[in-house]
Amino acid sequence: LQSGYEEFFGPRSGGVDYFWHTTRSGAHDLHEGDHEAHVDGYLTDLLSDRAVDYVRRCAQGNAPFLLSLHYTAPHWPWETRDDRELAHNLRGSLFHLAGGNIHTYRRMIHHMDEGIGRVMAALQAQGVERDTLVIFTSDNGGERFSDNWPLVGGKMDLTEGGIRVPWVAHWPAVIAPGRVTGQHCLTMDWSATMIAAGGATPDAAWPLDGVDLLPVLRDESGRFGRMQR
Repeated sequence: LQSGYEEFFGPRSGGVDYFWHTTRSGAHDLHEGDHEAHVDGYLTDLLSDRAVDYVRRCAQGNAPFLLSLHYTAPHWPWETRDDRELAHNLRGSLFHLAGGNIHTYRRMIHHMDEGIGRVMAALQAQGVERDTLVIFTSDNGGERFSDNWPLVGGKMDLTEGGIRVPWVAHWPAVIAPGRVTGQHCLTMDWSATMIAAGGATPDAAWPLDGVDLLPVLRDESGRFGRMQR
């Protein structure tokens, strides 16, 4: 969970155990700022708790704020909120190659969805949901228990099933409901887009790799780089 450069809470590595908050080597990896955070709880819920608290605090003022919420779910190890006992047996073996199933996978996604719902409810309760750009996306294609059809491949592949991911942008004040665009874009475009949405200017000394997608979000006529057939 990152919010600008002001706060940090979460693991610094990739996959960690959801209850022990340890890496595959057994090292503790849950941090708050520069210090280790020893907090009991299911990681997905802990991240949701911090996100909701951050929204409530930031929404009290008039300044734009940034919340970058990175759930590890539904990443291995395959642990739901009810699998604390399983976590005892998996400590130090996070790949969990022999475990998991589609039902556990679905439940892990459900826990994440609950957290996203809580964040959206917090925005609504603070009266800022209409004027807040919310972006949902993934860092890679699905793996193991996912169905990437009709795309070929998945996570760790450079085929479309590995690099094409869903993205949803929600901004009631700007984006018309139910709109769908065929615009190609990259994750790096969201950096430029959020800077523009917040009314800021990128630092010229640190050129961005992405482009501002605000024209696309506002109007389908803002699409660019269409493929010629």
